[in-house]
Amino acid sequence: MSTDLVHRAIDDILRRISSGQFPAGSALPPEDELANLLKVSRLTMREAVKVLKDRRVLDVIHGRGTFVLPLEEWTDLSSIATLLTDRVSPKELGLQLTQVRRMLEVGAAGLAAGNRSEEDLARLEQDLRAYEQAHDADDVEAALNSDLAFHRHILAASGNPFVGAIMQPLQATLSLSRRHTSALPDVRERAQGHHRKIFEAIAAGRADEAKNAMRAHMTQTANDIASLPDSTD
Repeated sequence: MSTDLVHRAIDDILRRISSGQFPAGSALPPEDELANLLKVSRLTMREAVKVLKDRRVLDVIHGRGTFVLPLEEWTDLSSIATLLTDRVSPKELGLQLTQVRRMLEVGAAGLAAGNRSEEDLARLEQDLRAYEQAHDADDVEAALNSDLAFHRHILAASGNPFVGAIMQPLQATLSLSRRHTSALPDVRERAQGHHRKIFEAIAAGRADEAKNAMRAHMTQTANDIASLPDSTD
């Protein structure tokens, strides 16, 4: 059984839930019909259903069928992100992600100020240089990648493995969302200033200053997303 086919079947089911074809509370079609609909074997379909059952997206009730659970019962962040990417605008999704980032990254910056190693600082400084070079070259993809790396390395420098694990399933959605703002030179320039202040506070071991700098960065990020034109929606 191909893992790629299972992943494709999982994504297909999630898209059909998102589109309303399989609304919350409804039963999925019988096995043969569902496999045909997904264009996969019954074995692949069953594995996809099993994965989504484990993620609390689906509930399998023996003798009755397989039912779609309400979104608030889902436990897998990547599945939630897939659904919301289809259901809400890039602007709204970006603002929701920034709310999550503010809750996690402000605290992580404070922890990083107390726990960072010299290796962490070297990585963060390398990310800053890469971001500056990408900005100067107007290389949007490189700027996006170095921005994501900078924030990911702050999570790692916090010394708390739970923080990075929470954010990891959202990386693909974050990348999609932040591509819009990374394309704007003035946004990148503001981000450069915020990144430098965050880094300096972490390097100096000043936890409150690091948290305040990250908080200001998240506020600016939310404002930048909110100001995006409707054409990005």
